[in-house]
Amino acid sequence: MLVSIIIVNYNVKYFLEQCLNAVTKATEGITCEIFVVDNNSSDGSISYLEPKFSTVHFIANSQNLGFAKANNKALQYCNGDYILYLNPDTIICEDCIKKCVHFFETHADCGGLGVRMIDGAGNFLPESKRAFPSPKAAFFKLVGFSKIFPQSKLFNKYALGHLDEYKDHEVDVLAGAFLMSKRSIIEACKGFDEIFFMYGEDIDLSYRIQKMGYKNYYLSQVSIIHFKGESIKKGSIGHIKLFYGAMRIFVQKHFGNGKGMLFANGISFAIFFRAFASFIKRVIHKIGLQILDAILIVSSLFIVEMCWIGLQRDGLPFTQPFEPFVIISFAGIYLLAGALSGMYDNYKPSKALIASITSIVVVLATYSLLPESERFSRGVVVLGGLVAGIMVAICRWFLILFNVLDTKSNNYNVVRQTVVVGSLQEYQHVAYIFKQAGIEQRLVGRVAIGDDTDEAIGMMHQLYLLIVSMKIKEVIFCEGTLLYHQIIQTIQTLPHNISYRFIGNGTSSIVGSDSNATTGETFTAEGFYQINQAYHKRMKRIVDITLSLWLIASFPITLLIIKKGGVAIKNALYVLFGNYSWVGYTAINNTLPYIKPNIITCYGLPVNAVHPLNKEALNQLNNIYAKNYDYWQDVVLLFNNYKQLGGL
Repeated sequence: MLVSIIIVNYNVKYFLEQCLNAVTKATEGITCEIFVVDNNSSDGSISYLEPKFSTVHFIANSQNLGFAKANNKALQYCNGDYILYLNPDTIICEDCIKKCVHFFETHADCGGLGVRMIDGAGNFLPESKRAFPSPKAAFFKLVGFSKIFPQSKLFNKYALGHLDEYKDHEVDVLAGAFLMSKRSIIEACKGFDEIFFMYGEDIDLSYRIQKMGYKNYYLSQVSIIHFKGESIKKGSIGHIKLFYGAMRIFVQKHFGNGKGMLFANGISFAIFFRAFASFIKRVIHKIGLQILDAILIVSSLFIVEMCWIGLQRDGLPFTQPFEPFVIISFAGIYLLAGALSGMYDNYKPSKALIASITSIVVVLATYSLLPESERFSRGVVVLGGLVAGIMVAICRWFLILFNVLDTKSNNYNVVRQTVVVGSLQEYQHVAYIFKQAGIEQRLVGRVAIGDDTDEAIGMMHQLYLLIVSMKIKEVIFCEGTLLYHQIIQTIQTLPHNISYRFIGNGTSSIVGSDSNATTGETFTAEGFYQINQAYHKRMKRIVDITLSLWLIASFPITLLIIKKGGVAIKNALYVLFGNYSWVGYTAINNTLPYIKPNIITCYGLPVNAVHPLNKEALNQLNNIYAKNYDYWQDVVLLFNNYKQLGGL
C-alpha cells in the first residue's frame, strides 16, 4: 500500500462529496486506502456518502473527538507507506499525490510536505507556509501588522510573507488541511498530540518532525483549493480562544516555563484584547447598518419638521409632549418593519420604502387614538417618513455601488448572472439542480470546452471577456470534461470579485466559498430549503419567543385551558432559552436542515404522540415543511393545537 489518506469530517457532507470525488481521481493508478472519520455530524454525512463511495472506509464517532483524536483513531488502521492528512473542504488535482510521492522519493531529508493552497476565489492562502509561533510573531499578528505588511520578513514572519509562493521552500509548519508524511515518521511521533482539540496540532507535529532530524517542505508546483468549512466561524471569540490558546499550549510544551510562561501570559492578554475587538467588530457588522438607518430616519424627520415649522407654521414650534416620542417611535417601528421584511438579509433598496410605508401606517394608526390636543402633525409624519425611506434607499444604492454591502452573500435567491463551464450534458445536470433549488433564472448559459459548441454562449478561452462584458457574477466549473488541475489554474487567472462554484463528475452537489473567511455555499439536487434562510430562521425564533412569553405571562389561563398546563409552561421555558422550538420535524432527521427538538410536529400532533402515518409519509411531510417553510404555518399550527402544547 503506497498511500493512506485520512479525512476528518464534521457537518460538511457536500464539500466532502466533492473532496472524495477529487481524491478518487487523484489516486487512480496508485495503491491507496481512504479513511473518513466522522465526528458525530448531525447532517447525515455517512448515510449520504457511504453508498456513493463504496471503497472508502467510514469510521463513525459517537461524539466530536476533535481533529487530533479523530485522526489518530484512523491512523491505527493505516497500511500505506505515506500518510496524507486532508481536510474535507479541499479539492486536489489529478497529479497531486503522485507529485508529492515523487518529491519524497527525491528528497531523503523530507519528513513532512505541504502544498500551495488557494481559497474558493483563487486567492493564495498564507497558512500554506508558516514559521513556528513566537512572542514577536504572535504580537505582530495580533495587532494586525502582518496584514499591513504581508511581504515583510519582520512583521509577517509567522506566514513567511517574504518567501515567494511560487517557489519551493523549506518551512517550519505544515498546514493540517494538507499534511503528508511517511507512516514510519508519523508512528514514531505517535500521531497528533491529543491535548490539542482544534488548531495547533499541525504546528506541534511539524515541530516534532523537525526534532527527529527531518525537514518540512512547501511544494509550490502543486496547488489545491481549500474552502471555508470549519465548524467555528473565523474571527469569532471561540475561534480566537482556540487558535491563540493552541499557540500558548505549543510554546508551553516545547519551550518550558521561562519563555513559555512569558509567552502564555502575553497570549492571555492578547486573547482578551482580540476577543474584545472581535466583539466590537461583530456588533458593528451586525447592527452597524441599523444604526446608520436610525441616524438617517431621525435626521430626515427632524429636517422635515424644521422645514414644516418654517414654511407651514411661520416659525411656530410644536408644543405637543409626544413630539420627540413620535420621531423615536417611527425610527424603532421602521427598524422592526425592516427586520421583519428581510431588509437586513436582502439589501434591495425597494425594501427600505416598504418599511417606510409600513411605519407611516402604524404611526398614523396610533396617532388617531390620541386626544386632539396631543396629536402631532400628520404632514410631518407622512412627508418625513417618505423622505426617510428615500434617503435609506439611496444610501443602500450607494453602499451596494461601492461594494460596501455584499449583495451576493445575503440572499440565496438573488438573481446573479451565472454561467456554467462544461459539456452540454453537464450544463443540463447543473440546470436540473438549479431548478430543484428554485433558482433556474440565474443561469445565463454554457461556456463550451473544445469543439462542443452546441447551445454555448462562448468558448473557454473567452471566459474572462464573457465575465466582464456580460457582468457575470458566478461561474460554475464542471469537472469531467475539465480536469481539476485545469479548473484550479483557470480560477487564478479570472477576476476575484465574483463567485466560483464546483461540481464533480457523477456528484449531485455544487459547492463553493468566496473566501476562506466565509462559510461555504452549496446547491444540491435535494433542493433548496426555505428554513435555512436567515429571515425564516429569525421569524421562527420570534414566533417561539412570542408564544413562550404569552404562556408564561398568562399562566393562570395556561393552567386552565391547556392539558398538562404545567408541562406547557415548562416547555415555554425550554423554548425561551433556546433549547427547543415549538414546531419541527416528526422525528430526528439528519438529512434535512437542523431544527431544535420540538414540542409539536409539522403536521400538528405532539411529538410524543403515536403517528398514524408510515415512515415514508412522515419523511415527505418533513421535507415539505423544510423546503416550503413559512413562519405563518407555525402560527396556524400552534393556534389549532393550542391545548396540546403540554403534550399528551
